[in-house]
Parts: sequence; C-alpha cells; structure tokens
Amino acid sequence: MKTNKYLLAFVLTCGMMTSCDGLLDIDAPTDSMTPSQIFESEETIEIALTGLYTTNFLDNAMYYQTLELNLGLVSDELKFRRNDLKEYHENNYTPASSYFDRHWTEPYETIYQANDFIIHVGNSKVLSDEKKRSVLSEALFFRAYSYFMLVNSFGDVPLVLTNNYKESAKMPRTPKEQVYKQIIEDLEEAQEGLLTSSNGTTRITSEAAKALLARTYLYTGQWEKAKNKASELIPAEHGGSGTKFKLEEFDKIFKASSVESILHINMMGYAGSGTYNGYTRVGSMFIPRGSNSNYDLSEQIVNAMQEDPKDLRKSWIGSKSKGSVVFYYPYKYKNNKTPENVDDAEFMVLLRLAEQYMIRCEANAHLGDMEAALKDLNVIRARAGVDPIESVGSAEELLLLIEQERRKEFFFECGHRWFDLNRTGRADAVYSKIDYKTFWKPYKALLPIPEEQIGRNTALEQNPGY
Repeated sequence: MKTNKYLLAFVLTCGMMTSCDGLLDIDAPTDSMTPSQIFESEETIEIALTGLYTTNFLDNAMYYQTLELNLGLVSDELKFRRNDLKEYHENNYTPASSYFDRHWTEPYETIYQANDFIIHVGNSKVLSDEKKRSVLSEALFFRAYSYFMLVNSFGDVPLVLTNNYKESAKMPRTPKEQVYKQIIEDLEEAQEGLLTSSNGTTRITSEAAKALLARTYLYTGQWEKAKNKASELIPAEHGGSGTKFKLEEFDKIFKASSVESILHINMMGYAGSGTYNGYTRVGSMFIPRGSNSNYDLSEQIVNAMQEDPKDLRKSWIGSKSKGSVVFYYPYKYKNNKTPENVDDAEFMVLLRLAEQYMIRCEANAHLGDMEAALKDLNVIRARAGVDPIESVGSAEELLLLIEQERRKEFFFECGHRWFDLNRTGRADAVYSKIDYKTFWKPYKALLPIPEEQIGRNTALEQNPGY
C-alpha cells in the first residue's frame, strides 16, 4: 500500500477538527491509509510524525508569520499603512477582528494533531520503548509550544488533552496556572525523551525542549529553575554546561548554517502555503519589492534600534524612500527571493541561544545577583558591538535595561515584545504613552477570544473589557 505524507497529515488534522466533520465518512483514497492503519508500523508512524512537522512548520502560520505580523502590530513595533486595518496598531480591536482568529485556531489545530499522535502512539506495540519516548516527545513539544502561545495571548484557555473534538467542543477555559503546569510537564518529559535522539536543529531536540522550558520557568517566576535550565544550553566559556550551540557572528544569526539556532525551520525546498527556497515568509512579506509597503515600523522601534550608532542591530531596520517620505521595514531576514549563493540561505528561527543568556540574566536580576546578570547582558551587547554596562543602581534599573536589551535583540521575532511587556506588567506604562495607540486600555494586554469561537462553544467566557 502506498503512503502519502500529505494525505496522512490531512487525515491527522481533519480527524480532530469540527470543520472536517463529515469528511471522515468518505471512503479513503486507494493510495492512502485510514487513521487506524497509520500507527500499525514504525514506518507509517514516522510518516505520521513527518506529517505533524509538515502541517505545522510549513502550513501553520503560527510558525512563520502570525506572531511577527499580528503581535508586531498590537505592540509598538509595526503599523498598518492602510487605514482600513489600523484597528490593530491603534489597539481598537474587538472579538470580531479577523486577525485574531488565527491566534486561536492555529495553536489548537496543532494541539489536536499532537494529541491524536500521542494517544495512538502511546498505545502502539510496534515501537521500542526508546523510539516511542522519542517520537512522543516531539509531539509533546508541539503541544507545549502551542499552549505557550495561547496562554500568553488569551490568558485562561481550554486545556484539551483529548483527540475527541466532541468532548473538547464545549470545554470551558482552564486557569492559566494549570495550563502552564501542563506545558512544564510536557517539556520536562520531552527533554528527557529526546536525550538520545539524533535530530538536528530543524527537528525538535532535547535542547529545544530545554530552551522553551527555560522560557516557561522565567514567565512563571521560577527564577532558580530558569537560570539553571538556561545554563544547560549556554557554553562553558560563559559559565554554562552547553556544548552544542554558541553565539553566531552577527551577520550569520538567521542563516541556515547558524550555530546559534536551537530550532529553526528548513526553508530549502519549502512548499507549504507558498514556495520559499532559502528565504522566509517574513522576508517575502516585509521587504518591499517596489516603492510601496502595507506596513511601516513605528517611530518608537526605529528610534530604539538606531539610538546607539555602534549597535550592529540597527541593520535589522531597512529603509526606503518614496519621494520625500522615508519608511522603515523589518530587515532581520535579508532575503525575499531565493539567494544566488546557497550559503546565504535563511531559515525561520524559533529558538536561539541569545535568548538563553537573556533568560539567565533576568533570572539572576530577580535573584539579586546583579554581577552575574550584568555579565550575561554584556555578552549580548558585545556581540551587537555596543559598550558594556559597568554598574546599575538597583534591581529595578537593571530590569528596565534588560527590557530594552530584549526589545532590540528580539525585535520582530516570535512575538517577544508583546509577551515581554505583558508578563512583566509593563504594557500599560509603555503603550499608554504612545500617541497612535488611541484606543489602548490595560485590559487589551489579553487578546479578545474570537466571537466565532464563543459562538461555537457557549462554555467560553470572553476576556474582561470586550
């Protein structure tokens, strides 16, 4: 029997989504397999796992566009040039705002797929214990990553651990503390289950699970655990025990060959929602091909990135003139077409080592170890070509410096700016002072649950204020 990874991915996806209900009654194509047959051999389980990667890394915009675009708009990074969509950068969004439906549906699509894989493979008798732990760990990471994005976008969300959509269709919201507990459990299991895996950086590894776990510990205020977990990835020259990654030369950070990337998406031969070979969806969307762009970077982020003439990160801001008007655009990724030289190919970065330095830095600041925090902060500053900070007057001052350093280092990358200001309680202090954010209110730090989702599930309660 022939197998087709894209058909298998389709079966996995549709088997758990209400929008696919009814399709399951159709006879399976003769060259495909039924869901029960997918998990009958090691070969077909591996194909199903490939389908999990395909439908997410290549076809789920949460991994290659949604966080940068949507969260760049609602934070202080990006503005719509078109007036008909300025509701986002003005923070005038409502439950009817169409862009946020993706923030809900895309993570839950991944969760349903991961749950189905976890349940079926967990009951499988055809894999060795080691192989089973390994492939289950990859699915656990996908689930944890999705819940991390959901809880940091909406707060309390339904914690779905089943592949039965009829059970989950009427689930109420789960307190975010419980969701975080599940994220941590999934990642702790994943890091252990992948210890002997030979996966590379375009697949999920134990190190990728550790990186997201360190971030989760930071977000939940578990400072000692955040510090220790980040240290497992930071190399010995900077006081860690990591051996696989190091900070990359500045102009190679986002290239396919980067030794800093802990997890990135292979863009060589990409054939998902578009065709991108050696360049990213972000590069294609935001690097202007003509004289116009639908998006402008905000004055605030442009000023921040350009405030120190020595800062190499100012090159992450591109500019173009139209008449007497200069507009700016994100330029972390330099390619918007296939590069002539394969060495210039870029991969979409999800996790990289620089974040682990900043996690340990912030954790140490909260723990009162100012000297250790400054060391990590200055490692990142040195790579960017800027002078070290020799001393600070207080922990509060240091935390604001960390906030600003993270703003620059992770500009327009995986929603970091939006998440950072929300988790630290600093969103209102920052956004309320920006003139174009006309409709900003503190409650808008949580996105509205899309009205279509509440219409489908009457057990869902809307976030306050909406």
